[in-house]
Amino acid sequence: MIKNFILGFLIGISNLVPGVSGGTIAVISGKYDEIISSVSNYFSFKFDKKSNSILIPLAIGLILAVFGFSKVIIILFDKFQFYMLALFVGMIFGGLFFLLKKINYKNIKNISFILLFTFIFILLFNLPKSSTNNMNFFYLLFGGIIGSATMVLPGISGSSMLLIMGIYKPVIEAIGDFNFNILIPVALGIIIGIIFIIKILEILLKKCPELMYCLLISLTFAGGIKIFPLTNNLFVYLFVFVGVYLGYLMDKYFNK
Repeated sequence: MIKNFILGFLIGISNLVPGVSGGTIAVISGKYDEIISSVSNYFSFKFDKKSNSILIPLAIGLILAVFGFSKVIIILFDKFQFYMLALFVGMIFGGLFFLLKKINYKNIKNISFILLFTFIFILLFNLPKSSTNNMNFFYLLFGGIIGSATMVLPGISGSSMLLIMGIYKPVIEAIGDFNFNILIPVALGIIIGIIFIIKILEILLKKCPELMYCLLISLTFAGGIKIFPLTNNLFVYLFVFVGVYLGYLMDKYFNK
């Protein structure tokens, strides 16, 4: 219960930072499959004991992080952007230790899939950003759908997608100010997006697990490359190594 609460808190924090995916944190923890399966059970109205023990504390931690620390994250990200990104990049790369255990990396087919998917995702992550100021109900609803789908997938940051769509800052400010004119359509979009992507992921993880893990490795690695901080301040890169170690510790802690 405590572990799932902590995991939910970390996922909530990560989803507030542009470039960092909550799905990546779930993958690093080794609980990604269980979370996907449990959420899918809820959407199928199967409220079993195992799903409850995972999702209830996880949801409490996530909600506490989002509503309690949104303004703190904005301040930290504004003041220490490179350090925070370096820390998260390290955690992302550290999480690859867990993912690589899930595939036969001596299989040339798996390596080929990883290289191909990584190339595709790097291209996708570098699409030009939108400068739109469209803030109507349906645009916010659509933003919630896209943002939630990418929050679930490792490597793709929901916050980054909101940033690309031009609504990241208004949404984060709305969370801190409890502005329901923005929060309601975004929340509806998030619910719709999660329902569809969770069901699809559960099916794929059961039907072709090794291929899906190649996909997740590629997403995770490409996401880490995308947000890797390039700077002349060498001290920043120390935080990358700290993050790798934290990712390693997360793997050990959540998979005891």
